[in-house]
Amino acid sequence: MNIKVHHEPESTLSPISIADIVLLLLIFFLLTSTYVLEPGIKIKLPGSTSAEVTSKKEIRVTITREGQLFLNDKSVGFGEFSTLLKEALEKSEDKLIILRADKSCELDKVIRIMDMAREVGGKKFLIATRRIE
Repeated sequence: MNIKVHHEPESTLSPISIADIVLLLLIFFLLTSTYVLEPGIKIKLPGSTSAEVTSKKEIRVTITREGQLFLNDKSVGFGEFSTLLKEALEKSEDKLIILRADKSCELDKVIRIMDMAREVGGKKFLIATRRIE
């Protein structure tokens, strides 16, 4: 009596090969994805123990250590600052200006900016600080 044995190939994937494929896909997507960097202005705010967080949409004026001037995170020159600030103040309800100056910035520049803001209609000023714990 002849018994015929049929050998069928196995159709399963090894868990090790699946892990290799997943790892290769992960590396592929990491290398081909674009990195999103949020642009920002690098300043070191002075510290305060009574700092509070605000969440309203206000007008932000930033002065860097090098003396660069930013209005709502857009670089502006001293010549055009007054007109752009006046336009922003006209759109603002409470005329609140948050002044973010680097702690090593000259006080004279900060006072000049505050004077320019008052001349075009700035009513309230807040000086941004970071909380010291």
